[in-house]
Amino acid sequence: MSTQRPTKRSRAAIAALAGVATVTAGAMFITSRTGSSFGRADSADSIELITATTEAETTTLPSTTLAPTTTLPPPTTTTKAWPKGPVLTIPAAGAVPVISRIATADPVVFLTIDDGYIRDPRVPELLAQFKIPATLFVNQGPYLADPDYFARVTASGGSINSHTKSHRLLTKLSASAQRAEICGMRDIIGQHVFVPGHLFRAPFGVSNTATQTAAGSCGINAVLSWHATLNDGRVQYQQGDQLQPGDIVLTHFRDDLYDNIRALIWQSAIQGLTIAPIEDYLPLPGDG
Repeated sequence: MSTQRPTKRSRAAIAALAGVATVTAGAMFITSRTGSSFGRADSADSIELITATTEAETTTLPSTTLAPTTTLPPPTTTTKAWPKGPVLTIPAAGAVPVISRIATADPVVFLTIDDGYIRDPRVPELLAQFKIPATLFVNQGPYLADPDYFARVTASGGSINSHTKSHRLLTKLSASAQRAEICGMRDIIGQHVFVPGHLFRAPFGVSNTATQTAAGSCGINAVLSWHATLNDGRVQYQQGDQLQPGDIVLTHFRDDLYDNIRALIWQSAIQGLTIAPIEDYLPLPGDG
């Protein structure tokens, strides 16, 4: 067993805040930060409001997986400190905005998870342990296979939102077909939860003004894109070599999700960031 003393970086990470939990014990969980190829970089000072067709954003995946091999430190409950602002006022109807990050100086990032095909039972346990909220974007097949699983994933906060019924490329569909995909999935979620989420993510991150109008027609108030991704147990950045306050982080219900969330917890701890519910920054009209 090594007797080497922890480095300053490790001691700083141990003391930093993960989720709404304060990390109080050491762990040597290595997150490899690699460059990512995205469609475009958003401004770090403003929320991106896209009113034209968006391009698909793609990520260059690392060639190997660097999975965590140690247990994350136990959390300590802290008093909720955010949001301090700004909280974005989003429209009640019409062509709703497309948002890839929140313009805030609050030290927060937001976890979003798409699809739902692989349902790792460790994931809701990990999120509950660290009291981490997650905003989900699900499709009909995987959601109806086990709606209770997704309820457990959001037990510490967040919401369950439409990702369309069948994960089709929306820009190839008519306005009415887009509405059926977007609003139809929100209706399905509403059959299983008291209030379905009021956010939406387009499959592949590709949308147009018809998408924004269709979403706004059925109680959805914002279309979410992303500003960082989680793949193969790694955090990947659209801008710079670390997370930025207000980043929306994308990952998927795949077999790497557990490792991905651990990577986000660790990287957030290193940077002193809280994994916060984006719903607090994008409230329903009248709730903000």
